[in-house]
Amino acid sequence: PFLQKLGNIFFEPSAVFRNLRAHPRWFGALLIAALLSFAYTTAFTYRLTPERIVNFTTDKVIERFNLPPERAAQMKEQQIADAKSPAKVAGNSVTVFVGLFVVMCLIAGLCMLFVLLFGGRLGFWQALAMVVWASLPAIIIEKVLSLVLLYVKDPDDIHPVLGQTTLVTDNLGALVKPADSPVLFAVLASFGILAFYRLWLTATGLRHTSDRLSKGSAWTIAIIFWAVGLLLAVASSALFGSFIS
Repeated sequence: PFLQKLGNIFFEPSAVFRNLRAHPRWFGALLIAALLSFAYTTAFTYRLTPERIVNFTTDKVIERFNLPPERAAQMKEQQIADAKSPAKVAGNSVTVFVGLFVVMCLIAGLCMLFVLLFGGRLGFWQALAMVVWASLPAIIIEKVLSLVLLYVKDPDDIHPVLGQTTLVTDNLGALVKPADSPVLFAVLASFGILAFYRLWLTATGLRHTSDRLSKGSAWTIAIIFWAVGLLLAVASSALFGSFIS
């Protein structure tokens, strides 16, 4: 049952992943992840105000691309209006769900490929269910804690861009200021408690959802995905480091 599976993913994940091999159900878990992500993003926008977020990001775009003042003013006005529109906010819930679904499908397809290369076997729906459930615990912990911190901290102390994803500081990124070294910050931010928790769940999921995949191969595939995520974070910070300064 779904509720039992939701509890066991925290305390007995191996049993959940073995169940997913025969019953690869993923919609409920993906819906929870999407709703929590949407709830935090919406609360973050209203807590910091659309004006502050839009003014900050637009000013960074102006600095980088040297936009004309008229165009910049038009962008700000339109983005603030969109952020305050109830229809746009409601539509974002669908956008978040679809975006998560597409990303999870892409990762699931890559999981199938890697498992095949390492001598195992994994169907697409099993891979998708595994990826969604392996991501869910970290998403729940991160979003719930971030929602609490959002209303505990002074909004003026929250970064308009960095805070949009999470306010949980559980990684080595706390050792450096993003403005001083965006690339180093991205590297250190990849070494955190939730990041390694997700890595462990991914390795556990690959091992128990796949057929004929060894523990070592499962960990190797999980580490490859973590390393790819690190490289993408470094590339993003190198290209758009000014946005986190």
